[in-house]
Amino acid sequence: MAGKVLVSTQEHIDRLAAARLQADIMGTETLIVARTDAEAATFLDTDVDPRDHPFILGVADATVPSLNDAIRSAIQKGASLEEVDNLSAEWNEKVEVLTYWEAVERAIGNTRQDVKNTWQKKSKGMSLWEASHLAKELGVDVSWSSDKPRTREGYYRINGGLDFGCARGVAFAPYADLVWMETKSPSLKEAKKFSDAVLSVYPKQMLCYNNSPSFNWDAAGMSSEDMQSYIWQLGKMGYVWQFITLAGFHSDALITDIFARDYAKRGMLAYVEQIQRKEREHGVETLTHQKWSGAELMDTQLKIATGGTASTLAMGAGVTEDQFGAKH
Repeated sequence: MAGKVLVSTQEHIDRLAAARLQADIMGTETLIVARTDAEAATFLDTDVDPRDHPFILGVADATVPSLNDAIRSAIQKGASLEEVDNLSAEWNEKVEVLTYWEAVERAIGNTRQDVKNTWQKKSKGMSLWEASHLAKELGVDVSWSSDKPRTREGYYRINGGLDFGCARGVAFAPYADLVWMETKSPSLKEAKKFSDAVLSVYPKQMLCYNNSPSFNWDAAGMSSEDMQSYIWQLGKMGYVWQFITLAGFHSDALITDIFARDYAKRGMLAYVEQIQRKEREHGVETLTHQKWSGAELMDTQLKIATGGTASTLAMGAGVTEDQFGAKH
């Protein structure tokens, strides 16, 4: 969903460590899954972790007021809620935001390729503080502020995407049994990049993938053959746990909706044709739902408790499921 706010990389690692500690204390065989929504996230709650710094967005134009200053000024002048919303949308649309690393490279330009090469090589993995000192050593002075685009709640804006997701996947791997990057659409290319990023550092790391019903699979540019082979292609990349979140919800809703409409027109024939006969045809155990739900087990326990003299056995003579004998 939209409006995703990430916690810092370190905070999530702390949560994973706490979960493992609790599992160890309880002696449970718990598999911990580290999920990251960095691929589609837009906000970060704090800039405390240097690993997040390369993805934080700011404004390099010193003449631009911060978003919150603009909003506060408008409210003091009596702006309505609608006008404040429009102001926020206009600010976000007109003001260019970029990372500090992008701002430095833009300031360097294309005329000093040796400086740019040095910057790209040395600044990788640095914190903002370290990167700013390196920029000054290279003779680059950039006016850049990550505070200007911050939301009214104080969240930092980030350049969410695949690179951020990969970085977090690598960071979380030592603290989790499985790593999962949530995506906004199905893509084997993205899945491969994430897999390569994590497995190149931790070759034995298990990966997860959500074949989400939130995706419009028909609009994803895949053929029927592509969809059919999708999960097996993922398996080859190391995605050992694949799932469809809400598959049961959607399948239940579909059959209920279809059956209800048909039942309104054809009564019990709709139930028999659509459900009961299909259960028999496909060998679905719920055809005899009393047996399926454990009635025979409870009868056995009742016999043991009464020495075999119980007269109220659920599956005794007269049970309705006798109608589903072998000849039926």
